[in-house]
Order: sequence, then structure tokens, then C-alpha cells
Amino acid sequence: MPSSPPLTTGEARLRALLRFFAGLFGVGALVFFFRPAGTVDDLNRVGTLLGLTPLVPAEHPVDADFWLVLAVANMATIAACCALAAADVRGRRALVYPLVVSKLTSSTCGLLLFFFRAHALAYLSATLVDLPIALVTLAALRTSAGERPSSEAHAA
Repeated sequence: MPSSPPLTTGEARLRALLRFFAGLFGVGALVFFFRPAGTVDDLNRVGTLLGLTPLVPAEHPVDADFWLVLAVANMATIAACCALAAADVRGRRALVYPLVVSKLTSSTCGLLLFFFRAHALAYLSATLVDLPIALVTLAALRTSAGERPSSEAHAA
């Protein structure tokens, strides 16, 4: 079986980024699940110091828990996509796009909720955190696309 050429610099950076995100989102899923109210409380404390509106606790825990299940599932899914793509950045490149879609969606939703529901840091934080993740990931994808491995670049 022929060995594949070494990763390009861009591919190696993408792999490192995806490995980092896989761990980050895995931990995020656990934090969301085990400490959902505490996460919002922490954001409310900081937001209040910044003069933003705090989010009020959900009136019906069952409703909040329904969305919590979906948030944890999303984080676990993008963690898995990152881990699988990092294992083979050339062959599994397409698995990075669900991460980008997830982060662009949460950024947009967070911004809409911030402007149209409440000026709360918890809403804005989705945009402040997830939009840079989406943009950095897209840049890493773009940088890694079409590069030739260093051994091929010297031969050309």
C-alpha cells in the first residue's frame, strides 16, 4: 500500500485546530449538560457588570431541558465531526462543514435574540464565541485546500 504524502502546513494546522475543537466541544457538551443554569448565571453576572440585561430563569424547566438536550447533542455531534475529520483531514474534509454550519447558525440566532428578545450577554456570547470559530475554521479550510505537500512542492 503506497504511503500518502505528508500533510501540508495548512493541513497540519487544520488537524491541530480540529483536535482542539473536538476536545473543547466535548467538554462544552458536558458543561452544558451538568451545569446549564450555572453557565447562564455566570454569563448574567458578567453581562450585568457590562450593563446588559440578565436572562431570567426558565419558568418551565421541562421546556429549558428540551432545548438543553438539543444543545448537548449539537456539541457532541460537532465534537465527533472534528475528531473524525482531524484523523484524516484529506479524506474527511467534508465533516468540517457541519461545524461551520452549526457555528454560523448559533451566531446568527444569538444575534437575533440579542437584538429582538433581550440585550443579554448569554445571547450575544453565542455570536462572540461562535462566529470567530466559524471564521477561523473557514480560513483553515481555505488555507489547507489545494496546497501540495512540501516534498511535492520542492519537486515541482
